[in-house]
Amino acid sequence: MMQYSQLSKKAQRFINPDGLPEQLRLATKSHYVRRGLALLGLLPLSASLIMAITLDGGEQTFYQFVVALLLPVMLILWALKQHLVLDNPSQQRFVQSQFLGYHFEKAYLAPLKSTELLLRHDSYNRNQYELKLHNLVYPIGSLTDTTQAMMFFAQTFNLPAKEQITQFPNIRELDILSSNEPLIASLSLNDQNKPLVQEVDTINTVDGYSAQATDVKENGNLAHRPLSAVIEPLWSPKLILKLFYPLPFIMAFGFAMKLIGSQ
Repeated sequence: MMQYSQLSKKAQRFINPDGLPEQLRLATKSHYVRRGLALLGLLPLSASLIMAITLDGGEQTFYQFVVALLLPVMLILWALKQHLVLDNPSQQRFVQSQFLGYHFEKAYLAPLKSTELLLRHDSYNRNQYELKLHNLVYPIGSLTDTTQAMMFFAQTFNLPAKEQITQFPNIRELDILSSNEPLIASLSLNDQNKPLVQEVDTINTVDGYSAQATDVKENGNLAHRPLSAVIEPLWSPKLILKLFYPLPFIMAFGFAMKLIGSQ
């Protein structure tokens, strides 16, 4: 059985070992978005704080009010957590929010066995691999590291493991009780020998999501990856870049406050 200590450093970065093996809490995409907004909010908060310290009179009062308004919002965004929880004792999967140690009501409850665990090529780099767990995607890297992470989840929570590598776009079930080394060797060999004439990757420039990849088999038929299967990884550069989209508006807001405060 795979142990947490056997995972690669990159895989361990996504997994908090607290609560294992009974329970595992995985940060959701909403969790990271809120953290990103809190970090971006530090810019107008810092500017307003400096103004509140350096200015006098009515201008100082105005910026003190802005600081009093922004500070609680930033603290709430940073302290509010949301996790996808895999719970062994209850055999359930659910989403739960947490604020300063208080756990809110469980949402999206489902049987633990229904959790999708899929090993596939990275959405942006075919030479790398990623692991999809329910609606979360972890771009871990090498086939060995990603397979080990998949087997860790599968064996710890008795989840059905599948792969979409050897017979893409078809999905094949894996034996979670088998040894890791033969499984990795088999996946690697089949992936290298798989006929691949052409692969076309297009990018949807409207919403930044990776569009479907197209594989041409030996018989000339096109096999399309379903749009529902293309989910943007949490740590992709494009997703991180999206966190900075509000930056111009925040800077404009800070500039407007400066003009108002100087009047």
